[in-house]
Amino acid sequence: MGYDSAWQDLRWRVGLWVFAVLVGVGSACAAWTLHGLRASGERAANQDVQAIAQSIAQTLAQQLGRAVRLGIPLDELPGVPPYLEATLKRQPVLSALAVEQADGTPLHAVGRPLAPGAVRVPIVAGAAPAGFVAAGTESAAPLQGSQGQALWISAVAVLGIALAAALWAALRPGARLEAQRRAVLARLQQGRSDGLPPPEGRGHADGLQLVLDTLAQGDDEQRAAHAALQAYAHELLTMDFDGHMRAGIERIVRQCAQDELK
Repeated sequence: MGYDSAWQDLRWRVGLWVFAVLVGVGSACAAWTLHGLRASGERAANQDVQAIAQSIAQTLAQQLGRAVRLGIPLDELPGVPPYLEATLKRQPVLSALAVEQADGTPLHAVGRPLAPGAVRVPIVAGAAPAGFVAAGTESAAPLQGSQGQALWISAVAVLGIALAAALWAALRPGARLEAQRRAVLARLQQGRSDGLPPPEGRGHADGLQLVLDTLAQGDDEQRAAHAALQAYAHELLTMDFDGHMRAGIERIVRQCAQDELK
């Protein structure tokens, strides 16, 4: 079987069409699903990071608040910077820690500069806050390894489903269509071998040209039959000297023309 014959086989055409459609649609759906999962994962991760920062800042504020209530000024508390450094190292989700005075002036700060969205917890030591503990966070994102694994699983699933559906389409509906196509071509080839020789230089005309040639032959035969009917009717009318057959002949010609149109 040559390349052209294989490509004309409807089984492969149907299978490839189904495979291409399912790969395109499946890829779009998988990409949309993975994007939604990534966005929801980032939101959940950021919420967790903010909760951790809030908890750490709250704990530091309570500890500093107890010291201030004992009469130690906030700017005279010893060991605050090393304690902030140690806390920052234990929590990789934090990017910065700072102790601020009541007016917002930084008193102690470690890590990166605080972003505008940093968590701030007041240091309660009386009616008014004695200062604030600020905690900055790293922007959280899902692990790249998990994203890559989900991408590969989605790709394998889409290709597997598309391949299975393409094989089913090729072996079931595609096979039925191919059998019908071959049966039609066989009948057309048989009719051509009986009454219509192939055109010169085209002994192996393709199926479409064979159908066109057969339709053209039928059209020529129909025109020839109509011309013969018209000639015979004209001959009868020339012999109808008294005109009593004219109505019947015209009725028969009209009826034949209507039958040809049907």
